[in-house]
Amino acid sequence: STQDLFFQPCETINVYADKVKINHVISNLLNNAVKYSPNGVHIEIRCEHKNGFAQVSIKDQGIGIPPEDQPNLFERYYRVQNQNTKHISGFGIGLYLSSEIVKAHQGKIWVESSVGDGSTFYFTLPV
Repeated sequence: STQDLFFQPCETINVYADKVKINHVISNLLNNAVKYSPNGVHIEIRCEHKNGFAQVSIKDQGIGIPPEDQPNLFERYYRVQNQNTKHISGFGIGLYLSSEIVKAHQGKIWVESSVGDGSTFYFTLPV
């Protein structure tokens, strides 16, 4: 698949974190954005300093996530099961592992999504 990645420039924000693990979180969220989005759409990566935290967001123009599935997304082995996702492979562990990594760094992770309008995944790390 082919999507356009747009990196919104941000100020330098220093956090005390395991670089390899945080790269894993970003990589997983980007891979999901690509996997659940059609070709030719825009994926936006942003960071900002907000209320004593570094906040990273990855926004796609994909299929979106039904509201009833959103509370379970970060549970181990959970996958959204519907017509739009049945052809997409995965084990349901990426978001769970990302959540555990962010929590281990005293951060938070969440999603805002509408079916048909895409999803924005956010995570924060204390500065």
